[in-house]
Amino acid sequence: MPPGLSIIFVNHNSRGFLERALGSLSRLDDSPTREAIVVDNASIGEEDPEAVCRRHGARLVRLRRNRGYGAAANVGSRYARGRFVAVANTDIRFEGDILRVLVNQLECSPGLGVVGPQLVYPDGCPQPSARRYPRLRYVLFGRRSPLRLVLPDARLGRAFLYRDAEASSTPVSVEAVIGTFMVFRRGAFDAVGGFDERYFMFAEDVDICRRLRGQGWDVMLVPGARLEHYYGGVRRRHRRFTEFHRIKALCRFLAAGRSWPVRGMILLGGFGYLALGELAGLAGVYEFEYSWRLRETRA
Repeated sequence: MPPGLSIIFVNHNSRGFLERALGSLSRLDDSPTREAIVVDNASIGEEDPEAVCRRHGARLVRLRRNRGYGAAANVGSRYARGRFVAVANTDIRFEGDILRVLVNQLECSPGLGVVGPQLVYPDGCPQPSARRYPRLRYVLFGRRSPLRLVLPDARLGRAFLYRDAEASSTPVSVEAVIGTFMVFRRGAFDAVGGFDERYFMFAEDVDICRRLRGQGWDVMLVPGARLEHYYGGVRRRHRRFTEFHRIKALCRFLAAGRSWPVRGMILLGGFGYLALGELAGLAGVYEFEYSWRLRETRA
């Protein structure tokens, strides 16, 4: 019998995180039935995940080059047999009945295309788990903005990241769930053609949620399902590489459907942001993600 849920892990040189994620998955109960698929984006040397996958009964799909997050997830979906398909980072840890809660939500809501859990730091504090589409009024209040340190409870910042949803006792309809762990109805995922592979990494989660909503599917955050996420655990090892692709993806998303002059301004702004980031790095301030740094200091 095909599994109810297929979980696709996108991996690149993160064997340690993958070991922890698959280990925690194997310790969950058997509801719903599931399979784990690891799509490896050309990991090298000691980071090869073959032994980890064999140890935890996960299927390994190798790519010859790093094709990015969305493309790897799409490859994994071709091997998935479940009625529901989850796409996951490796820097997570499962516990409790998270899978049952998320799958039940999809089963009870025929119009629901994708759900996401409430993400938490290793110390149990909630972290942003959904977001609105990037808009000009939110630019200065994103999760990496220095204004979050100065004005942590600013109205625009709370609205952009759905901060009030953390305490909700019921699922919350959102514009986009954060792509750390997304559980899709297979029919909805296929209906929009999966992830847009022009996004190498970052913004592919917001893009697919926007396309799902454009076809009439609902997108929901389920605060009752909690998932530990070591935020930035993989990304920080490749800071310049990931930051370049983050800004590139954001520029692509913001420029979609706009005139050439506006696209040019967005691109110029992106280059300016990267330049400021490099200057900040020279000053010893590598990024404005105070959230996980503060929590690591307290741990």
